[in-house]
Amino acid sequence: MFDSTSAAIARYSSPRLMAVLLLAAAGFLGLFSFSASPLSNAEMTRISGGEGFLDLKPFYSAQEAFAALGRYGTEGRKLYRRFLVADFAFPLAYGLGLAFLLTRTARAVGGSGTRWLRANLLPLGIAFFDYVENLCILGMLNVYPEISLPLGSLAGIATLSKHLLTFAAFLCLASGGLVMLVRRLGHED
Repeated sequence: MFDSTSAAIARYSSPRLMAVLLLAAAGFLGLFSFSASPLSNAEMTRISGGEGFLDLKPFYSAQEAFAALGRYGTEGRKLYRRFLVADFAFPLAYGLGLAFLLTRTARAVGGSGTRWLRANLLPLGIAFFDYVENLCILGMLNVYPEISLPLGSLAGIATLSKHLLTFAAFLCLASGGLVMLVRRLGHED
């Protein structure tokens, strides 16, 4: 199953589609993280008196998640729901864009039949855990002020998993880039 999924990603990978998806992902990232838009972390931080989106924390417990929901207040919880609507498109854009980028990197480093090609599955795992996180946070927002330990715990685990897989994907990209750089420098001698 993993090999066939990895091969399918490689088949549909194209530089143009990769660029479009990565630009879309960069746009979402800019909107969410680096702007003062109504869907940004800066706006959530302002509304809640310093509490940002749970998505950006490396990990949190169920108790910490529900405490954050309380600090958001009614306006912050409404903002989080609006943010989640937009955040459902973001994982698709970055997941496929990054999968295509890892495909190109693996092919450049090891050729078309390389085992490194399976690294293109990491972004699908990131996107999967991002969707689980989003659904759990939406569930927590819907049950608030009730506390659901299973939802809160699963959200924290999904967030941690998303961040760990993101680190692994960028480590693969950096390793591939380093190999390509060393090869290039070696050919210049």
